[in-house]
Amino acid sequence: MYSKQYLESQLAVALGGRLAEEIIFGEDFVTTGASNDIQQVASIAKRMVKEWGMSDKVGRVALSTPQQGGPFMGRAMGTPRTRWGSKIMGYVDAEVERLVNNSYMTAKEILVQNRNLLDHLAKTLVEQEVVSAEEFQYMIVQFGAKTAQFKVIGEELNREKLPFQGLPDSV
Repeated sequence: MYSKQYLESQLAVALGGRLAEEIIFGEDFVTTGASNDIQQVASIAKRMVKEWGMSDKVGRVALSTPQQGGPFMGRAMGTPRTRWGSKIMGYVDAEVERLVNNSYMTAKEILVQNRNLLDHLAKTLVEQEVVSAEEFQYMIVQFGAKTAQFKVIGEELNREKLPFQGLPDSV
């Protein structure tokens, strides 16, 4: 059993690796390394809205049931995907986007505020491949890491504040 606060924090944590690449290498040079993290973020955000009723806009309803495996052996064939209308499903999409966008901005704020620690951690990982929990705790103290005050994710979609607004400079 998880709280809304915990799940929103997990969204930001899962975006950390992807954002670290973006901050260090730039938007045009991020890799596919964080693809599983991106899938995890999408899954958690969708479940928060569609299964756990954690959206004021959509309401305290379960719009889907937990997945019972894939559509193997025709299990999902002939079964309607949803009994909800397109309007409510549009709200779902907007809420999922809002959760992901705002988690992205929260994670980016934390990493930018702690850029010295991020650079040191990246350098250390290149040199020794692994950092123990104790080493990382020491780095946090050494660099005076700043944490973000938790606040419930805002209502705005914040699309304009996200990267990738246009095409890459080079292909």
